[in-house]
Amino acid sequence: MKEVLRLNEISPLVNSVFQDKYIMTKDAKEPVGILVRSFNMHEYKLAPSVLCVGRAGAGTNNIPLDRYAEEGVVVFNTPGANANAVKELVLSDMLMCGRRIAEGIAWTNGLTDGEKTVAEQVESGKKAFAGSEIKDKTLGIMGLGAIGRLVAEAALALGMKVLAVDPYLTKEAASTLPEDVRILDNIDDMFALSDYLTFHVPLTNETRGFINRESIAKMKDGVNIINCSRGELVDNESIIQACESGKVNRYVTDFPATELLNRKNIICTPHLGASTAEAEDNCAIMAAKQIVNFVEKGNIVNSVNYPAVHLDAKGAQRVVVLFKGDESTGEEAQKILAPFKVVGFVVKTKKAFGAALFNLNVKADESALQKLKGINGVTRVLAL
Repeated sequence: MKEVLRLNEISPLVNSVFQDKYIMTKDAKEPVGILVRSFNMHEYKLAPSVLCVGRAGAGTNNIPLDRYAEEGVVVFNTPGANANAVKELVLSDMLMCGRRIAEGIAWTNGLTDGEKTVAEQVESGKKAFAGSEIKDKTLGIMGLGAIGRLVAEAALALGMKVLAVDPYLTKEAASTLPEDVRILDNIDDMFALSDYLTFHVPLTNETRGFINRESIAKMKDGVNIINCSRGELVDNESIIQACESGKVNRYVTDFPATELLNRKNIICTPHLGASTAEAEDNCAIMAAKQIVNFVEKGNIVNSVNYPAVHLDAKGAQRVVVLFKGDESTGEEAQKILAPFKVVGFVVKTKKAFGAALFNLNVKADESALQKLKGINGVTRVLAL
């Protein structure tokens, strides 16, 4: 039975995927795979047995992707598995912005009967928390992946106007969006037109701190900003100043930081985006399936540091070659495996790294496997 290590609490429903072939524990000594949620792996020492890491969630900034790629360790995430949970939190955040719900709850919890009863105080004090409706307001969305798409659909159903910017949106993906979603080419135009803004993009060098003093200045006065994506997308000093001045009506973030707590017009939630039983189950099951698919077949689905690659099973043996380089590495591997009757193969690359799968009618001998490992740039060879 193969071992899988969990570095966080993981839904026990993964056992329906692992069945009697794998055992998941928190102290596995020779795991073939690791399941992780928020555990910071940057200083973590991998066991030599680890072939892959499954992130039960979308974000992977807690995992050293490039280093693991260099070591031949495939990292998966689970895009879309928690999308509905995040979408629902975005909707609640918009309502908190418009209706001053958080402030009203805090005020109400401090009431006691005195000269006036609590009910009387509520009736006289509620006007301080009067808000506005989101119906007919304009929502700007950056990023139309699984989450952004669901947010757009829900906002339209609530009577909002929806603008969106996504430089990576394909024509095929755009064609499946509701026709009332207006796609813009320029994010500055979206800033100027939106009453609410929400971002659903990965954290990269380009997106880090892109909500800052300069970009906020381009936004509509009284804009509401929702961040259920990554805390580092927003420059905290800039957002604090904008909220204090009233340029930003409300900033709701799912990523609290010391400097954001107890600030005027800033609401922090404790990273609740994917914290639903349903999302945790979905993410864990999806990550477990991807681990099994790779360990048993070499197929790579939803990897963030290696290309997606799939080959239907055929023949006596599957050989997997991971490498750093271009497709010529896969071609060199094919020549070495030719004597073993290659009946199917596929080679894919993604940025600096690639993967090649081979179906052989005759099992490769140890000499051939060693030759594969000796190819310049090869990071891992598996004979399955």
